[in-house]
Amino acid sequence: MNGRANLSRFWSREARSGGTGGQGHPEALGQRIRRTALILIGGGFLFCLFVGGWSWAFGYGIGGGIAVANLELLRQAVTRGFTSETRKALPRLVSGSLLRLVGIGIALFLALKFLPVQVIGIALGLLVGPVAIVAAGYPGQSDLDPEA
Repeated sequence: MNGRANLSRFWSREARSGGTGGQGHPEALGQRIRRTALILIGGGFLFCLFVGGWSWAFGYGIGGGIAVANLELLRQAVTRGFTSETRKALPRLVSGSLLRLVGIGIALFLALKFLPVQVIGIALGLLVGPVAIVAAGYPGQSDLDPEA
């Protein structure tokens, strides 16, 4: 079935990756998510530029940048939380999450207050993170089989 999508493989695939839920290597998943997010930011920036002009494109780029930075900070926090052997991991995770959210709020406030951007463009850019996770979350054949 070369050249055609095989939809049955989504449901019939076994989790052959050693306990990671079928996601292959976690670093490979992170790289796929970052690559997908950058592609979405670039394509969405060009689309917003043609449809709505510079204010939409600039807002989309800012929102996408905030979304990618948020994903990276979340990844670092979860990695530190799982690798930490101290009891301070949970309070550090909570305080780090609050600082991250305050930082996102400050960045959004400054962008909306002082830059000529569209609010809808920023909102669409903030959707880059969840869409990138969904789009890159399913592993390809090369992630599951080392000989492929």
